[in-house]
Amino acid sequence: MKNKKMVMIAVFVAAVIASSYGSAYAAANLEPINAFFNRGVSFVLKGELWQPKDESGNPLTAIHYEGSNYLPVRALAEALKIQIDYDAVSQKIYIGGRPAEKTPIFAMPMEIDNIYAILSKDSKETLVKNKQFQEVLKIDQYGDVVFTIDRKYKRLVLDAAVVSPGEHEVEFSLYNASDNAANTAQTILKKLAVKPDDDVKQLVFNVEGLEKIKIHVQSENTNPYIYARILDTSYFDNGDPAAKEGTPSAGSKETSTK
Repeated sequence: MKNKKMVMIAVFVAAVIASSYGSAYAAANLEPINAFFNRGVSFVLKGELWQPKDESGNPLTAIHYEGSNYLPVRALAEALKIQIDYDAVSQKIYIGGRPAEKTPIFAMPMEIDNIYAILSKDSKETLVKNKQFQEVLKIDQYGDVVFTIDRKYKRLVLDAAVVSPGEHEVEFSLYNASDNAANTAQTILKKLAVKPDDDVKQLVFNVEGLEKIKIHVQSENTNPYIYARILDTSYFDNGDPAAKEGTPSAGSKETSTK
C-alpha cells in the first residue's frame, strides 16, 4: 500500500464530526476533492510529541491538501483544552463553547475549605434575602473554593449575598490556582465586594484562559464572622452575546473593583 493514499476529504470530515448527512444535504453542501494522508507529519504540543486521536482513541493522520496540512478540529481543540461542541441541526461547530450556554457552579469539579465553607441544602440556610434557593455555599468566617475549568470558560458569574447577622462588607477575590501559576498564584486578578444591605448581587469575573481558579471570600477586617452565601444560580459561561463588551447583561449588578 502506498504511503500517500488518495482519499475523499468529504468522507474524512464525516468521520471526524460523526454526523449523519442526508443525500439532499450532501448534494448541496459536500464537494469532493482530491487530498492525501500525510503520514510524514508529526506534532509537538507544548514541547512534547503529540499524537492526535479520534474519540475512540485511534491515531489520526494529517490530511494534505493544496500545500496545507489539516487536522480534525475536535482532536486539536481537546488537546489545547478548548471546549468544542457540534450542533447537528444547525451544522455548526462551536470552538470555545456555546456563547449562551451556562454551566451551574455546583456542577463543576471543585474543592472547598470544609471548615468555614460548607455546601448546604438546609431550607433555613438556603433562604437568602427572602428568596428560596436549592443549594448554597455558606461561608460564615472566611473560605476558599477552587474550581477546575480547564480553560473552557470565559466568565464566572457569581450570585452572592451577605445574610443576617452579617454586618461586614465581604470581598470575593479571584486567583489563578493552576499548578503552573508559580508566583502569580498570590496575585489577585479581580476583587469584588458585597455589602450586608445589598440584595443578591451578581459578580462577574473574567476567567478566560485559566485552568484552575480560586475564589477567596473574606472581610477586609481581621477574620470577623461574615455570613456570606454563594448561590446555586451562579454559573460559568462563554459570555453573553447580547451584551456589549464590558457591559453586564440586563438585570446584572456587577460591582466595581476596589
